[in-house]
Amino acid sequence: MRSDVQEAAKLLRDSNRILISGHINPDGDSLGSMCALGHVLRSLGKTVVAISPDGVPDGYKFLPGSDRIVTQLPHDRQFDLCVMVDSENEGRLGDVAQVLKSCKKTLDIDHHPGGERTADVQVVDATSASSGEIVYEILKEMGVRIGPAVAECLLTAIVTDTGCFRFSNVKPTTLRTAASLIEKGASISKVVRRVYETRPLSSAKLLGAALSSLNTSENGQIAYAWISQEQMAAAGADASEAEGIVNYVRSVRGARIGILFREEEDGTTRVSLRAGEGFDVAQVARLFGGGGHKTAAGCTIDRPVAEAVDLVIGAAQKWMAS
Repeated sequence: MRSDVQEAAKLLRDSNRILISGHINPDGDSLGSMCALGHVLRSLGKTVVAISPDGVPDGYKFLPGSDRIVTQLPHDRQFDLCVMVDSENEGRLGDVAQVLKSCKKTLDIDHHPGGERTADVQVVDATSASSGEIVYEILKEMGVRIGPAVAECLLTAIVTDTGCFRFSNVKPTTLRTAASLIEKGASISKVVRRVYETRPLSSAKLLGAALSSLNTSENGQIAYAWISQEQMAAAGADASEAEGIVNYVRSVRGARIGILFREEEDGTTRVSLRAGEGFDVAQVARLFGGGGHKTAAGCTIDRPVAEAVDLVIGAAQKWMAS
């Protein structure tokens, strides 16, 4: 067993008041890992607060324990341990990053490469397809029972970060972990149905609006689309319902990179990038203060959508030509 996993397991067992934080614009890996940890730690008698600054998207509210995730913390809350899940740097935690300074100990659980790491204990494995896999290893080291609820949360983390096992990050260990979670009571058909096959009308309308703007660069190697606040309002959708649309953009034949631009309420632009093998879009995202994986990354640009489109596509074309 890896020493970092052992350290993390001991730290979780020795702590009593624990904060678990996922990243802004949460996905299934972040939320599934948070819910799994929260469920287990509460069963051990720990006082646990799980926070997601942007709340829980509707598509993930089926996760056991998701109803206990808060969006804000009381100012006087003190913690023995702060756990950062699925975030390569504190900037991805939003306002929660300020709380870290008051924690006695910090634990970083992540599978993103790079990033500025400052936690006391760091369990970071870029070879893992999801942070959920790492959480699973830590829970096994703790010797706790992983029941159906925890298994469902962790399977959701794996399924969503592998695109239903379609992405190149899937390794034999990924499939073995998933099989083990199914043996413990998780249902892959339920996870897939709830995440990918149950879409509110507003989400379907937003997808249509986004695809109506679909375009490609001159050479066809970059496919891109955008969503304005006006389109969001017309569809009756919120920001969480844009998750996954970038994968439709990426699916355009001949495109090596897919990019989705989404206008935020404050006028900034959220950028999601996806790529095939041989392209590291995280390098493009980092040019604008973002990050992520080689084939899936993102950033936020303090510019209107039209300007952000020109900036990012220009940077991506320059990078692809280098």
